[in-house]
Amino acid sequence: MTECYNGIIWGCDMRKSVMLSTMLVVCSLLFSACSNVCIHQNNGITVTSSLTDKPVLVGDIPCTFPLTKEDTSLNILISGYDDLNPEDVYVWKQYEKMTGVKINWTPVASDERKEKIYNVLINQSDIDLIMRCKIKAGLLTQYGESGLILDLSKNDLLKNNAPNCYAYLQSHPDSLASVTNPDGSIYSIPQVNAGAQLRVSRKLFVNKEWLARVDMELPTTTEEFYQLLKAFKEQDANGNGDPDDEIPFCSQDFNSVQDTMFGAFGLANRGQHNQVVDYDETFHHVRLIASTPEYRSYLQYLKKLYSEKLLDNNIFNMTKEQWNNNAINDRIGVFAHTNLANLPADQMDNFVAIDEALSGPDGYKLWTAVRANFHSTGAAVIPASCDRPDLVLKWLDYFWTDEGTLFYHMGIENETFIVNQDGSYDYAPEIYEQMKQNDLSFDDVVATYSPYPGGGNPTVEIAPYFKGGEMAAVPANAAIKLFQYGPKEYWPSFTFTSEENERLSIIESDIQKYCENSRIDFITGKRSLSEWDAYIAQLDELGIAELLSIYQAAVDRYEGMKP
Repeated sequence: MTECYNGIIWGCDMRKSVMLSTMLVVCSLLFSACSNVCIHQNNGITVTSSLTDKPVLVGDIPCTFPLTKEDTSLNILISGYDDLNPEDVYVWKQYEKMTGVKINWTPVASDERKEKIYNVLINQSDIDLIMRCKIKAGLLTQYGESGLILDLSKNDLLKNNAPNCYAYLQSHPDSLASVTNPDGSIYSIPQVNAGAQLRVSRKLFVNKEWLARVDMELPTTTEEFYQLLKAFKEQDANGNGDPDDEIPFCSQDFNSVQDTMFGAFGLANRGQHNQVVDYDETFHHVRLIASTPEYRSYLQYLKKLYSEKLLDNNIFNMTKEQWNNNAINDRIGVFAHTNLANLPADQMDNFVAIDEALSGPDGYKLWTAVRANFHSTGAAVIPASCDRPDLVLKWLDYFWTDEGTLFYHMGIENETFIVNQDGSYDYAPEIYEQMKQNDLSFDDVVATYSPYPGGGNPTVEIAPYFKGGEMAAVPANAAIKLFQYGPKEYWPSFTFTSEENERLSIIESDIQKYCENSRIDFITGKRSLSEWDAYIAQLDELGIAELLSIYQAAVDRYEGMKP
């Protein structure tokens, strides 16, 4: 499936075009060493032989390795997983051998990213690529218009040097819209999540042993969910003899709880990427989620759970240590998360997922914690001071092929992953053994082999090439079923003009802060919901009319981009 050169062609399942098939025949006649499997002739590295005749899910335009015949290096600023040194990550070590490009890594902690990126750009340092730093769209526009980062649309820079990435974006309008500014500029390569298993971002997981002890079924309505939590609280569901140590509904953060509850109240009805606004189906315009009657009903429901201690009363300031302690001591009845990877390995089999959207008190039955065909902006950004943007883009483009994203997430066949008889992929048994022996989480172990844990990856995450926690049977099967209850339309992550960003930086920040503080006050009972009218009046004073007009303009632009 590849054309052969002096080096190597990667990510090249040329399996759709008759013209390319003809080229293969010519190649096989001219070069007897060629085969229909990507073979690395330098260092004997072959990622996999399993992609032959499989449909193209990401990209199949050939990438020639090594990328250069000269001794070349790139300087990359990267936000990794916890404190793990990227030099120790298996995939990065192998990729240096494959590409022939030496990488000088500069790791940055997540809480230091913003300041470090600013200093790199302002001082025009020797950094060639800023990677996995999750730079938000507003900052990208600001940096781009200041000439600090490259516009990848200019001079066909992306098209000519990252043809797989370019082709994927062109064929997925929601992905393209999320990185394209109103003036047509593109300042970053995104992370894309595709397929139901990865687009459904949050699920509800229920302790099945607790479920059996209280002799109840999985809930299908918010009322049944309440009754289940109440039973967990009152019936010593963990069976340890202490009737007061159960936490019926717990999570590592409140936003995960909110994501799983919104749909039952008809909120976030255009999907995951816009948590501030959604769509008024009656009056056909953008609305502020936190100002709707449905949002008031949602707050009332959460207040009920909180006041009866069915929802963890530490939910607004949960620490990792608290979460781990709750999990280890079997104190959690239900939790909201993407997958089960935040549990100790010996706890994962104790949970099942709710795979039907909960019906709410007003008849809504949606699961709105679903992404567009997209994940996040700012996964890869090239500073304007970089003198080899062509090489950087070629280095990145392999990850936008089927083989490249498999390599990025799972490594090399028979070393870090295996191919099952049904053609699916799984990590090598030794990796799972490390989790058990060292009592480590899935992400803790996989992060030493693949750079993907923690997110912000400049690639497409899609089954079967991704084997993260979302692909385990329980979350994957739930996601496929929950996807059926998703919104009828998904909005991308919107981009804005510099003038719009300037206004949003002022009014949206104030509105979000006020809404978040009020949300806590309403749920905890510090503020009564009888003050709702005063709350709405304050929102009006903060400028929701202008906020909505800016978002409406973004929606109108997106509608204009559709084929």
